[in-house]
Amino acid sequence: MIDTIGSPWLAYAVLVVVTVAARLRCGSWFAPGAFVGLIWSFFTGASLLVVDYPVPGRGLWMLVLLIVAVQLGALITHELQPRSTPSIHFQRALDSLIIPCRRYGLLCTAVALAGCVYFLFSSLQEFDLPFTPLGVLEVGAKWTRLRYDDVLEPWSVRLLITWFHPAALLGGILFASNRKRSDRAIGLFTLLPAVVYGVLTGARAAILLGLTCWIGGYVACLCTQNRGQLALFTPRRVASLSLGAAGMVVMFASIDAVRDSSWLQAFVFDVHEQKLSNYILAPPAAFAEWYAHADVSGAEWGARTFAGEFDLLHLSTRIVGTYLEKSNVLGTESTNVYTLFRGLIEDFTPFGAALLGACIGGLAGWVYGTGSNDARRTLFWLSAFYAAFLFSPLVSLFSFNGAALAWVVAWLVLSRTKPLTSLLPLPRLTDQEVTTP
Repeated sequence: MIDTIGSPWLAYAVLVVVTVAARLRCGSWFAPGAFVGLIWSFFTGASLLVVDYPVPGRGLWMLVLLIVAVQLGALITHELQPRSTPSIHFQRALDSLIIPCRRYGLLCTAVALAGCVYFLFSSLQEFDLPFTPLGVLEVGAKWTRLRYDDVLEPWSVRLLITWFHPAALLGGILFASNRKRSDRAIGLFTLLPAVVYGVLTGARAAILLGLTCWIGGYVACLCTQNRGQLALFTPRRVASLSLGAAGMVVMFASIDAVRDSSWLQAFVFDVHEQKLSNYILAPPAAFAEWYAHADVSGAEWGARTFAGEFDLLHLSTRIVGTYLEKSNVLGTESTNVYTLFRGLIEDFTPFGAALLGACIGGLAGWVYGTGSNDARRTLFWLSAFYAAFLFSPLVSLFSFNGAALAWVVAWLVLSRTKPLTSLLPLPRLTDQEVTTP
């Protein structure tokens, strides 16, 4: 009986049941409680299947309890908050986001691309490499080695390139808010700096961060437009998800090849299946292993969850790779990625992490369910929520300064739209009609 109660699979079953209940009560997989459960049900179940050691039940129960705390917070506010139907004013405010998102998305993209170009040519000069395809790939291999020796890119480069975060966020909003091909092309173009920077540094995180910000803005905009009636498993979205998953595999293998290439050797494209499983699917099991043997004492009050900001303010030193210790998960493969929830526990203790998770879920559920006439607030908070929990199987999204910058810029851009109380009643606009900010 004790073994059964402590089984990680029983904990996983509880997560699945709560997730299904959240989906049935809220009516959409994009409702915060259902969304968090869907993400974590996939990663946790896959992690239990791929790791080659028994996952500690105590650790997985803690992970599930923290996830369920977020879900319960979202469900409680969903049940208590009265719903309303979006007005014409609400739709008009969403349409008015198109021009500012296009304008400032392109501006941020241009700044980040300028940083990439400067970084490329300065690196070629520093490493005495030719401006050839193999020379460019060698830049990524060189910086990979330097990064793990705690050598980072110059501040001038980092200040320019970090603008790919707000570029991607605004690009995702633009892509969802307008069906014009030109705007959708611009929306996709905003991802280019993240991809280029990932290749130049041999860092998968850059591309994942760009995609996460983009998807957060895209999904939040669609949910804001449809007010809870957005379906996930339509043929088009299933095809998009499949295409995106295939693209992620290709991206992972390509960046891995850049990291492994050296001294102008031939670029070899090879999918390392074990590394792929380790990087994407191992963190939940690694968290369970860590918590089962952890001695959590005291609280760091945000130094893990907001590591980049604490480092910027000289309150705490950020460690490359987040954690020094590693957990073996697949044979000789190991990981030092322990999910968002390890940082929350180290920052606020297990009880504090659960309480904070419930508050975050409650805020997201309230914003999602109110049908508020303030499109800016809805879009701002939902995009941050979706992005944070998309990235949560790896680490805290807001441990990166660029992510915080993205939502600061987004708030400034969204604030340029006129308050809805100042808009006169007008008929619903077509896809081709937009207003100036």
